[in-house]
Amino acid sequence: MPANLPPQFYQLEREYREKKTIKEKIEVLKKMYAIMPKHKGTDKLQAEIKARISKLKEELENERKRGGKRSFIHIEKEGAGQITLVGPPNTGKSTILSMLSNARPDIGDYPFTTKTPCVGMVPFEDIQLQMIDLPPIAEDSIPFWVVEIIRNSDLLLIVLSFDIDIEEGFKKTIEVLSEKKIEVVKEPSEEGIFGMIKKKGVVFINKKDICEDTYSKELNLPLKTISGSSFEEKNLDELKRVLFKELGIIRVYTKEPGKPPDFKDPLILKEGSTVYDAAERLHKEIARKLKYARLWGSSKFDGQRVFKNQVLKDKDIVEFHTKK
Repeated sequence: MPANLPPQFYQLEREYREKKTIKEKIEVLKKMYAIMPKHKGTDKLQAEIKARISKLKEELENERKRGGKRSFIHIEKEGAGQITLVGPPNTGKSTILSMLSNARPDIGDYPFTTKTPCVGMVPFEDIQLQMIDLPPIAEDSIPFWVVEIIRNSDLLLIVLSFDIDIEEGFKKTIEVLSEKKIEVVKEPSEEGIFGMIKKKGVVFINKKDICEDTYSKELNLPLKTISGSSFEEKNLDELKRVLFKELGIIRVYTKEPGKPPDFKDPLILKEGSTVYDAAERLHKEIARKLKYARLWGSSKFDGQRVFKNQVLKDKDIVEFHTKK
């Protein structure tokens, strides 16, 4: 039986992602439970909402026992996309973050150096990508807030290294994430906050400078895979390029008639977005009054007149023309 959930339910899902405290998240979940229809088709979802509320209440109680010290961590999305670093202990995740961004995480040659998230902004050409280093994914229990950050991120970067059994490390990481209802795939899907979700993943095999020659196994991982060295900065520029591509986003620059394009602050849109999508992102009133646009970049000729359903490509320049 289909769930037939009302539109308000999905609006509350979006609100849930944006809430920063445990109390706020519990309140949103209660509202979701209250407005959803109660029938056989929603039995599983009802149980998941109740379980999520119960887990959050447990986290809240733990927080109170620590004298109000926060146990739940919410990281606001910034930049063109949010990427989380996941993987086994001591594979060099923190070094990757420090080399790619302005962040300065704790780095050590012993496992589980990272105990709290560290956030950095990674410059790529004319945009910034947000990168989060998380505690290692191990077979022991993963903190609830780590799972929430992973589920809410745009892309997972699974970090392995040539000084471990790569295939075994990959398998264990995927299994632990799967237990938390996170399936790592080549192509993402529409996401809810309950049930199994599909998150796009990329693999980076680190420590190429010291161990690649002695690694004997032939690798055949099911995700986009590149190798390099965070310590010697080998292939890190290529890693940034791959991350941008796998985020599935494009940059669109705008210009006013008779003026040069604005290259400082591009619109960030999903691949497949149209002229109308770009207009709406810029301002809803521009989208409402849109008559046509002129396009530079992927058009047949510079300044070509196009209409709202024209699909845009990365680095296109758009000039909007509206009805008077």
